[in-house]
Amino acid sequence: MPRKISDDHPKEYCGLFGIINNRHASWLTYLGLYAQQHRGQEACGIVANNKGILAIHKDTGLVSDVFDEDVLSKLKGNMAVGHVRYSTTGSSVLKNAQPLLIDYAKGSICIAHNGNLVNSLELRKYLEKSGSIFQTTTDSELVIHLMARSRSMDLEESLVYALKRIKGAYSLVMMDSKHLIGVRDPFGFRPLCLGKLGNSWCLASETCAFDLIGAKFVRQIDPGEIVIISETALKSIKPKDLQFKHRHAYCTFEHVYFSRPDSVVFGETVHLVRRKLGEQLARENPVDADFVVPVPDSGFSAALGYSKR
Repeated sequence: MPRKISDDHPKEYCGLFGIINNRHASWLTYLGLYAQQHRGQEACGIVANNKGILAIHKDTGLVSDVFDEDVLSKLKGNMAVGHVRYSTTGSSVLKNAQPLLIDYAKGSICIAHNGNLVNSLELRKYLEKSGSIFQTTTDSELVIHLMARSRSMDLEESLVYALKRIKGAYSLVMMDSKHLIGVRDPFGFRPLCLGKLGNSWCLASETCAFDLIGAKFVRQIDPGEIVIISETALKSIKPKDLQFKHRHAYCTFEHVYFSRPDSVVFGETVHLVRRKLGEQLARENPVDADFVVPVPDSGFSAALGYSKR
């Protein structure tokens, strides 16, 4: 019998998207999430920023079921952040769907998270003993609680304060009243990419999201990098405490299973990597066969490489 996984079990791979300086922000975020639907089928959500006022719509289900023309027309603004959540066994809880939108002393902020934190229980116990009240069971909420504890009112300083205290895999797309923010953990476990659409900057887990909206892939966000984007500028910072110069640890499953074959992940096209893996498998384990069958469909590229070899 399969082990039942609780609702707060780490959701190891999800899909993120964010865009700034575009009057069709929520519609483009919808398309960006649709392109990354394979990264999560449990729930999805979009937060839109209309002149500093953040509004949210999220629900369980697929992107095409949760959002329609009427819903998207109400998510006005030129900035937006979206999230698709990874599906596991066990019931889905709407309160854990992302992005999380929170009002606190420093204003309104939303967060979308791909990955999981290994010190979340320790941090949660510490914060609860200090008086923090959590609204969800996800580890993503910890980042905002830690930012709130920073004595600085500056966004950058508060974020760095929080990131220094969390450990694990995290790619984050965040938004406050004026900025779109992208963050990648020091090891670079999960992917996060930067794109450009005219005068608009975009962030996404996979480059396939850029392809669908016609955006240009610029580069991946480096491990340990924070990008803070306003309507007029992009600022990249690399705090010393978040730099592991001698070791990065990319998740192998991004190339093997999680990502779409046409995406560029960790600097390489997923299809080509899978084909090379299939060729190597044929070298190491050759068989006398008439044909090669991929099961499931994510094995197609590897099967091509195996059969070619």
